[in-house]
Amino acid sequence: MNHSERLEIFDKVRADYEKFLTAILWKLTGDRELFTEAMQNALLIMWKNVEKLEGENAGGYIYKIALSANSKAWRNRIGKNGDLPEYEIRDNKETDGNIDHEHLAIKLRKAISQLSERQSSAIVLRYFEQKDYDTIAGKLKCTNAGARSHVSKAIANLKNKLSHLYEVEVEK
Repeated sequence: MNHSERLEIFDKVRADYEKFLTAILWKLTGDRELFTEAMQNALLIMWKNVEKLEGENAGGYIYKIALSANSKAWRNRIGKNGDLPEYEIRDNKETDGNIDHEHLAIKLRKAISQLSERQSSAIVLRYFEQKDYDTIAGKLKCTNAGARSHVSKAIANLKNKLSHLYEVEVEK
């Protein structure tokens, strides 16, 4: 199946099941950030398996995709062992309002988008998709050491780009 056929099927299925998928994911997540992450996961899974979405069983398959995407979004938030990450606990304790987390998230996304393609891919795969270095190396077509280097350089670049935000927030 060529790219244009895949795109045509994906667009049709997405249009036909958008309200269904949105309703399921919102009910499962109940949180805007989790919903957004789950929706992105669901659309990615749909794209990867677009040939299975043709036919009368598409609704059931999309329901399973929604469940998987929701599970992945929750696993990313709470971790594989079920404990909240330290930064989540720390963020929840901050009630003084000095740090605008949405503002910081926007700045982080912008900073990641300004990295080189390999560094941004490496950081997203490692920290947002929680992939190991072997998987990152495979996707970036480099060695394991190369994948580690891309992640390390991306972190250093992000620290440089975002360090002024932390200093400004602390001074308040």
